[in-house]
Amino acid sequence: MHSLEQAKEKPERVTALFHRIPALCMLVCLVVSLSGCSSSSWLQGDQYSAKYAKKYTPLPIRIPENKLVTMLEKISSLFGIEYRWGGESRSGFDCSGFVQYIYRDAFDAHIPRTSAQLSEFGKKISPAGLRRGDLVFFRIKGGTIDHVGIYLGWDLFAHASSRRGITMDNLNKKYYRKRFARAVRLLEIVEPAPPVPKSLTRGQEMSN
Repeated sequence: MHSLEQAKEKPERVTALFHRIPALCMLVCLVVSLSGCSSSSWLQGDQYSAKYAKKYTPLPIRIPENKLVTMLEKISSLFGIEYRWGGESRSGFDCSGFVQYIYRDAFDAHIPRTSAQLSEFGKKISPAGLRRGDLVFFRIKGGTIDHVGIYLGWDLFAHASSRRGITMDNLNKKYYRKRFARAVRLLEIVEPAPPVPKSLTRGQEMSN
């Protein structure tokens, strides 16, 4: 995670950008390219088994970088929607319903419904290694994992707050830092396939 000093400056800028989608897209594309996101070897979590493959999208969920921009656009469109226990639509969300909705809408992925199930579904990572799209988990009531959000970058995460609805908060905030449980990665960034040269295409057509 970045320092708290950086985080104090970033949220204001990011919040403003979320209301200006074109500028956000350009910024995110730039940040993603500078962050060195690339395809890498994947070690699935110990809890992932054959039964998940039948019910959920197999891990890792491979996406091109531009899908992260799509994710941020969809999240920004939900800010302010009220919290509703058991909710998983624009009429209201609970925390895991929000995460499930975004993953389905942005990545066409089917993932577990509850925060406890999600926390065991992917590759566990250290907070220092967080990347956009990773899931962050909390023990709000002090016992088992009972809250989840989506990491956005700059120490920020989006989640369904029981008081404020879909909103954005800082992981370095004392309240969340004290209750942080773990982070999990479900996504793997892949490079898009290179375009076929036009000359090669014309040659193939002529040979046919």
